[in-house]
Amino acid sequence: MERRGGNVVAHLSGEIDMTNAAYLREQLLDSMPNDALALVIDISGCRYLDSAAIEVLFDLSRRLSRRRQELRLVMPPGSPLKRVIELTDVATAAPVHDSLDSALSQ
Repeated sequence: MERRGGNVVAHLSGEIDMTNAAYLREQLLDSMPNDALALVIDISGCRYLDSAAIEVLFDLSRRLSRRRQELRLVMPPGSPLKRVIELTDVATAAPVHDSLDSALSQ
């Protein structure tokens, strides 16, 4: 986790599934101060997301929206997660960017 201007950036790696999704949600929400504009989640280092992880993304988007904050995702074009993100329509909850610079420039 790091602060970049008005944004909080979370760099995730490995696998996010039902065994750690609730913990991840809690950690991400706890790290979001009220004055932050957006939570940018960089999933470039992730190899696997299950349905619990996808639900976390939708839930974070809803919760942040209520606080007038945004959720943005970073996923490089060649990511193994691309198909899962497309099939679950995550982009309706959080815009997906090719790079961290792109997500931060919004």
